Amino acid sequence: MVGVYTACFHGWVYLQHRPAREHLWVALVGAAVAVLCFGGAMLSGQPTPQQAALGLQLQIAGAVGVTFGLLRFGVRRFGIDLPLLVRGADGLCIAIVLLDLLAPSWLMRLDRPPQIVQALAEPFHLYELTALSQALLLPFFVFHVVHVVFADRAVRRGEPGARPLLFALVVWLAAAVLDSLTVFGWTSLPVVLSAGGYPLLLMTVSGVLVYDLVRAMDEHERLGERLQSLAHARADELRAVDARLARGEQLAAIGTLAAGVAHEINNPLAYVNANLNHLQALWQEKQPDPREVEEVLAECREGLARVSAIAADLLRMARHGASEQRPVDLSEVVRSVLPMVERECEGRVRIETSLAPCAPVRGSARLLGQVVLNLVWNAIHAAGSTGDDSEPRVELTTRTSDGTAELCVADNGPGIPAELIEQIFDPADASRALGQGTGLGLALVRLIVQRHGGQLRAENDAFGARVRVLLPARPALGVAA
Repeated sequence: MVGVYTACFHGWVYLQHRPAREHLWVALVGAAVAVLCFGGAMLSGQPTPQQAALGLQLQIAGAVGVTFGLLRFGVRRFGIDLPLLVRGADGLCIAIVLLDLLAPSWLMRLDRPPQIVQALAEPFHLYELTALSQALLLPFFVFHVVHVVFADRAVRRGEPGARPLLFALVVWLAAAVLDSLTVFGWTSLPVVLSAGGYPLLLMTVSGVLVYDLVRAMDEHERLGERLQSLAHARADELRAVDARLARGEQLAAIGTLAAGVAHEINNPLAYVNANLNHLQALWQEKQPDPREVEEVLAECREGLARVSAIAADLLRMARHGASEQRPVDLSEVVRSVLPMVERECEGRVRIETSLAPCAPVRGSARLLGQVVLNLVWNAIHAAGSTGDDSEPRVELTTRTSDGTAELCVADNGPGIPAELIEQIFDPADASRALGQGTGLGLALVRLIVQRHGGQLRAENDAFGARVRVLLPARPALGVAA
């Protein structure tokens, strides 16, 4: 029963984890011990000659299985690096099993009556072994002595579980020697392998392997806890890095936007500064023309008003209030901006419109007008840079779809370079083309649209580029303008 339980348990462990080959060989040893002990049970009492022969055959087959399994176990457990010995053991085991099945008379004297051998208090009927069988016992003892030698080396190296394995192998080998001497008739000692040697060997090997399993599970849990703590620590580090990166990106965006603001402010300031120099030159004249002086002062006031408007726009967009929120019709916003655009382009670009009544959006009509003005002015510059004979054209379209008010500004220019189409709304792209009196370019356009809860999409088609502004028709009241 010990052999059957050992075979079942270690066979199950091996099926669950195939790399654990040690359990496979211990399962083989357990099955071989069960076969050997079953054969021994057939030899007790008053067996018939046929039963005695079959019982001895099972014992021989079981002894061969035990030797084969133990040798393979030792190769993996103790690192037995003797290929010639292992291959020789394989060949010898196969030969003995074939003789045991096909020609048992070569291994036992079936022509003589079995002799009675005592196993503790139980008599066993055993056939006398032939000279060939007695000669084959010597290599088997050599194999097991090799196990003992390598187990002793493992003990000296301090390997876990090596000491109990060495003890069990020594006891088992001593019992095998004594039983062999009894079978040969050289001594009258009782047979003890089945009663003590095999159970001790199986329980020791099983105990060592189970100890290995428990130790591996403990190590797995310890490593799992360590890995979990490392994962938490690394996640905290990554979150801190992400926060620093986000802060760095924000600072970079602010810096780039500040550069764009400085560029936009410098233009009117330079204009004002030039006018002031001109005014100083007029003042140094003996009789300055009052109309020219008034004209220069008016231009200075206009330049300063543009600087003030830029600063006011930035302050409004930095606020989180909703003082300017009210229902706004995108089509009306476009119509209010068109006269200014047409006056600025002076007929150089043809402006086409297709304005349908739009569902109202909530926000600032003035800031949304700044969006339209920037996008249209950007499209005018793009349409005027085609480099061919086609007439520059800009088309404005408004419509409502699925609860969204949409403004589309398209031009027949060269389109947006593929490598820039995802970055044109970044602060770094608010450059000269959008800085000629139209605020701070597409970067601020995106900021205004986002503050109104909308989206910006840029794309190319067969005729040029188009930018679409999508605004929710009934946004939440908390959208900042």
